[in-house]
Amino acid sequence: MKTPYAVTEGREFSKLERMMIWEKPASHQTGEVELRVASEIKENWDDPELKIFNVLLEGDAGSGKTELAKALSYQLQLPYTKVTCFADMDKSDVFGALLPVTENREEDGELLEAIYQTDSLQAVLDLVARHFSLTQMAAKEKLAQLVERIENTAANPVQYRFYPSEILRALEKGYLLEIQEPTVIRDASVMVALNSALEANGMLNTPTGLVRRHPDCVVVITTNRNYQGTRPLNESLRDRMQHAEKMDLPPLEVMVSRGAAKTGFDQEEPLTIMGKVIRLLEETAKANAIKGVAGMRSYFYWVNTVKQGQDPLITLYPKVLYKLTTEPSELSLLEDALAKSGLLKDLSAWYHGRNLQAFKEGRRLSQAEADARNITEEATTLVGTSDEANSDSKEATEETDSLAETAPVESDTSKEAMKLPDSEEHSDAVSQSATGTDAEADEAVHTGATAKELAEQEKTLKKQLNQKARKLFKGTSHEKEGLIIHRPKATGENQREAQALLGEIRPQVAPIIKKLKEILENEVSVDFSRGQYTGTRFDASRVAYEDFRTFSKKNPPQEAPSLAIGLRVDESGSMVREGRLSAAQKATMGVLSFSKELDLPLMIYGDTADLSSREKTSIYSYKEFSDDYQNVPGKLMTMKPRQNNRDGVPLRLLAEALTKEAATTKVLLSISDGQPKALPDYTGKKAREDIQQVIADYERQGVIFLAAAIGEDQEIIREIYGEHRFLDISDLQHFPEELVNLLARYLD
Repeated sequence: MKTPYAVTEGREFSKLERMMIWEKPASHQTGEVELRVASEIKENWDDPELKIFNVLLEGDAGSGKTELAKALSYQLQLPYTKVTCFADMDKSDVFGALLPVTENREEDGELLEAIYQTDSLQAVLDLVARHFSLTQMAAKEKLAQLVERIENTAANPVQYRFYPSEILRALEKGYLLEIQEPTVIRDASVMVALNSALEANGMLNTPTGLVRRHPDCVVVITTNRNYQGTRPLNESLRDRMQHAEKMDLPPLEVMVSRGAAKTGFDQEEPLTIMGKVIRLLEETAKANAIKGVAGMRSYFYWVNTVKQGQDPLITLYPKVLYKLTTEPSELSLLEDALAKSGLLKDLSAWYHGRNLQAFKEGRRLSQAEADARNITEEATTLVGTSDEANSDSKEATEETDSLAETAPVESDTSKEAMKLPDSEEHSDAVSQSATGTDAEADEAVHTGATAKELAEQEKTLKKQLNQKARKLFKGTSHEKEGLIIHRPKATGENQREAQALLGEIRPQVAPIIKKLKEILENEVSVDFSRGQYTGTRFDASRVAYEDFRTFSKKNPPQEAPSLAIGLRVDESGSMVREGRLSAAQKATMGVLSFSKELDLPLMIYGDTADLSSREKTSIYSYKEFSDDYQNVPGKLMTMKPRQNNRDGVPLRLLAEALTKEAATTKVLLSISDGQPKALPDYTGKKAREDIQQVIADYERQGVIFLAAAIGEDQEIIREIYGEHRFLDISDLQHFPEELVNLLARYLD
């Protein structure tokens, strides 16, 4: 293939030489350095005084030195060959050596020629097989025959012949020669011999005469910097280089593009984060004199594990960190640097929030396997029996609070100095007792408690929630903000409205829930059927039976739910626009149906700010984790646009509650239409830092944050939460379906 930088136009190559010209693979990313070096060599090729024929590539392992040398073979269209130097290298390795010649001189000469083009046994066999068009087995036999003839010196006296080294052959025939790591050579005389070969018209004196350097020969020396076992590069050799490149890790965007091309994994966000991790580790290692290397090779192999679905925080160690060092004190330095950077938090958030693969439906036997095992049909489901799990109710405990005397009262009918509109004056109507309503009567029947007992339970719970909340915010900037948690009450009318709304969204979310129920097979259940041909769980204890009944249909009753959800709905005044609150209500109803049908822990809070000067933050507890689902739909119908929003408070309350749940995955979803803003100065940098601090505090504890933005401040919300936590909701009509689909991906 002709390239713009080819220097061998009109030159005839043998079949073997054409094979030696490097072919650029599809994964190769042509870089700026490659084109620049090739261009300079081409432009000066015909200038006898300033021709570039010796190039030095010096840098850390994994920085792409050999890849660049091969790329120059492609760009210049020169056959590529290489020599890897070693400590005990002597002059014979530079010039060549006298080797035995057997009776079958012509055939053995070709065979020995092929052998000395290689540097490993497998490479010898590959070349012999290719050169003589043999199979691997036939190549082994041919090589064995040669060895036998050489060893049989009594019957066949051996003669000797000079065979040139790969260095000499490349110089004589005009190849691109890569000399790897000459800095490890101990014998100074070998370096002197190399210097002679590096001259423009250099000559080497061999037993068969002088060999002059071919005018097309380009030598590329690749060497690491200051590694154990190396020596400073010989000054005279360095001076003979017409061009030198300092090979470091490429720019981040180049790392990302090369990683995507090399592995076929094209998700930019994790590629970028992982590239930043590699760069940080490399810098930290150098700063602390850690000898290992975090380079492109480590990056490629680490990215490949993510492509295969492995957790990057686990594979970071065998693919990157342990290649740098296994010394505990040095590992601690690297881990501290990563912890301070926050990169692993971002990577963890991406990994746990990624689009998970479709749920696996259990392994089904192929027809061939079934025939081989003499199986004609699947066994019927065996219904296991187990005692009903004892559900221990959480005992409410009275908590004392030093802030109790300063806590604001829970209603304020006077108009405030900030002149709130009459329609928005705080009346807390939804939190007043609704004893005797249809909804409360239904709840009394459902729980077996009287309306009076229910009212007492609600009062106690409300008191406990307020005390815990004030204790949580003690010592923070929200301590004096007058936080009150309300427990909304639903009327019969609210429940009827809720049923109508559920009827609207059921066609969107019901198919998703039905599919998930079939896949999960009643995840929290006292029934547990083992010994199935298919199922959602692999049962390793059944493998020994060798009957392929290695799956289970249901989870043991002691297993924790796989997903807990905390849902926050912004009830600020701007939610009145364009049906935003209605869309949020529908989406919340969808999540409620999803969680109820799959028996997942769910907590729902609404919030607003500045209802009065004494109640700066108002939280509406529509459902706690400990609540059942009775009357929750009706309570959600009491949502309404109110005043401002102080986002950090509800987020911290929900995140704290999530940390107490036993679920393996904990998702906190915030639905909001605008940036946080509350009196007197909760906005801008202060609000952003408050929210980001909540995220930082609780992501370390396994909480996944997602922000659904449904208003004009989407870019501000994106900036606050970060790209990987941001959901752009542009179609409010399909918001419930999208939200349920999203949460479904987090089920283990």
